[in-house]
Amino acid sequence: MIKSKWRRRIRWGAIVLSILLLVAAAVIWRVWAGRHVAQRQMLHHVIQIEEKGLDYRDIQLLGWNLAILGRDDEVRRLDFHPQFDLPPLGVDAQQLKLDVVPWRDAIEQIASEHRIVMIMEDHFVSKHREMIGALLPKFRDARFTHYAAEAIGESAEPLNSRGYPIVGTGYYTSDPQFGNAIRRAVDLRFEVLGYDFRPFSHEGREEFAATTLANVLNRDPQAKLVVHAGHAHVFKHKTDLGQRWLASILWEKTGIEPFTIWQWSEMYDGHEYRIVADALAILGDFDEPVLLMPPPTTKSGLRNVPDVDAILVHPPDQSVAPDARTVLFPDTMRRIAGQWLTRQWPVVIAAYKSGEATNAIPLDQVMLRDGEQDFTLWIPASLAYDIVVFNQNGVVESSTDDDRHLVLVRGRE
Repeated sequence: MIKSKWRRRIRWGAIVLSILLLVAAAVIWRVWAGRHVAQRQMLHHVIQIEEKGLDYRDIQLLGWNLAILGRDDEVRRLDFHPQFDLPPLGVDAQQLKLDVVPWRDAIEQIASEHRIVMIMEDHFVSKHREMIGALLPKFRDARFTHYAAEAIGESAEPLNSRGYPIVGTGYYTSDPQFGNAIRRAVDLRFEVLGYDFRPFSHEGREEFAATTLANVLNRDPQAKLVVHAGHAHVFKHKTDLGQRWLASILWEKTGIEPFTIWQWSEMYDGHEYRIVADALAILGDFDEPVLLMPPPTTKSGLRNVPDVDAILVHPPDQSVAPDARTVLFPDTMRRIAGQWLTRQWPVVIAAYKSGEATNAIPLDQVMLRDGEQDFTLWIPASLAYDIVVFNQNGVVESSTDDDRHLVLVRGRE
């Protein structure tokens, strides 16, 4: 009897401790986010890293911040893995045979045949998040019910009821393209949730994430999941190093094999991407993403081909910040051309959805470096917006005027 009583106490003590740890993690995240995810802090990170001189330890933080601040052309020039630099491939693009499917047709087929679809993003590529947002209506048409994203750190209830992400929602979610994907998911009536509590070990992190997602499916036999994940989390087979990732463990826990999609874009060391993009250009117009389904194998001569079910290939990115920025689907977006008329740099020019709170994630934003005046923002069509300007100290008092097709922004000097 006494032993049974102690066992109950220990069990309840463990439950209480787990709850306290989760609450503590949430509090720590909100404090950290308020200091590190706001535009002023990201701007500070970029300036600080560049002033002291770039080294390998800082390059990921620099890349994340530049991507979120709209400088994607600068991100494409960064060498994130200099220790792994490899010589160019000797593959003839004209001889490369590819199984190409237009992305809309491919997603309709995939969504009709699967209950779990996992889509990879590169954390340095904002257009990967834009692409995932564009896919969501196809999945909703196929009766997918949940959109789960690795980067969401806050609980599902306030996010879904509020309808948009804020600074405390997550880290990568502070990218406007990610924020717009979340808004679209909420508008489409997906249940939006995070799943990545980030325990201290790789195995613990993957196990926690897989359990969280498996519970969604176990609670509701009709549930269908779109899982937005970074990099190798979409691998459903052991790697050469013996690691198991989220897709593999989720498959084991549910008995449902996920369909996994990788995204390829142009980056500094993207030898495979450039050969594939050249081959696609030879086949015809390549102005929208396409899926390689199934992907090419290493027998084609390509060196690094991810072990996934399909690869979504983006067209070469011509975007140049701050005034020649592009989006994947301009026909569905509104282009805002503007000028910053105050001699104060660096600053971030951001477009916020009218009516959202001041700690919301903007619809778009771009960092202006010394001497830059002209800028371009892209926001979802038909939305009303407000322009807000930031420097390293926070919000800059400013005014906005429309001069025909140009938005003129002045700061208080």
